[in-house]
Formats: sequence, structure tokens, C-alpha cells
Amino acid sequence: DVKMVTGDHQLIAKEMARMLDMGTDILTAEGLPQFPASGDPKDIPETLGAQYGDSIAAQDGYAQVHPEHKYLIVETLRQRGYTCAMTGDGVNDAPALKRADVGIAVEGSTDAARAASDMVLTEPGLSVIVDAMLIARGVFQRMLSFLIYRVSATLQLVFFFFIALFILPPSDYIEKPG
Repeated sequence: DVKMVTGDHQLIAKEMARMLDMGTDILTAEGLPQFPASGDPKDIPETLGAQYGDSIAAQDGYAQVHPEHKYLIVETLRQRGYTCAMTGDGVNDAPALKRADVGIAVEGSTDAARAASDMVLTEPGLSVIVDAMLIARGVFQRMLSFLIYRVSATLQLVFFFFIALFILPPSDYIEKPG
């Protein structure tokens, strides 16, 4: 499920969602959880997912949000057991990019967003992610094939050694004194 979470005005978010054929049930930040007064993410309650999870999961997105709302939306969905990926380009996205399971900094993003993300796109558009996944799968398949080859070659040597050891015992080839 893809959700739009943006700092833009609600009308702009709804129009963008309509243009992208996404759901247009986009609310404002009212009703979203608030960051703890201490400002420490460690003080976020473990019950965040239980309190806000259903309402956040039911929406198509949120508009007019602040960076702390983005972070808390990601945290809420993670507490509910979702795997969260987030794209962003600015300093305001960095905390949520860091907290997401997969943070993706888009092309042209700030240094803060790039540092906080797990993946940095080097070209415009999200199709780069698909290309990266295909290349990664190819690399993984090659590594797996090489590993299978090396294990089988090693087992072949070990079996040959032990068979040779039993067929041709070393004691037959040791000079006996006398």
C-alpha cells in the first residue's frame, strides 16, 4: 500500500494523488500523533501503533505535515508490523528516511537526506529502483552460483582425500626401521 505524506497543501496533495491514480483520501496533520515533549525518539510510546495504526493505515495519505509527523507515521506503521519504505529529498525528510526500513533519497536530494537514507537514486524517477533490484538479483544469483561451485569443489577434494587415505594407507609407504 502506497501512502503520500507531504508538507504541501491538502488540495495539491489530492490533485497529485489523482494524477498518479492513487487514492485521494488525504487528510491534514490534525489527529496525527504528536512528538514527545522531550524531543527524544526514545520517549515515543510503544502503544503508538495500537492507538493510531488503524486510522493511519486507512488513509491514502496526509498533507501539511511537519517532519515529526512523517517520522511518527513511519514509526506507527512499523509498530503495526508493516515494512516501510520512504522517499525524500530534503532535510525535513531525513528523520523519517532514517527510521524507515528502507530510506530512499531521490536524485538531487540534500546531503542530509542522502546521509540518512539507505539508497540514493542517481537519476530522476523511481524506475531506477526497479533497475537496481534487477541488478541486485543478478549479482546475488552469481554469488550463489559461485558459492555452490566452491562448496562442491571443496567437497570433491575432501572426498578424494579420504578415499585415497583408505585405499592407499600411509603406513604402507613409511620406511620401517631395520
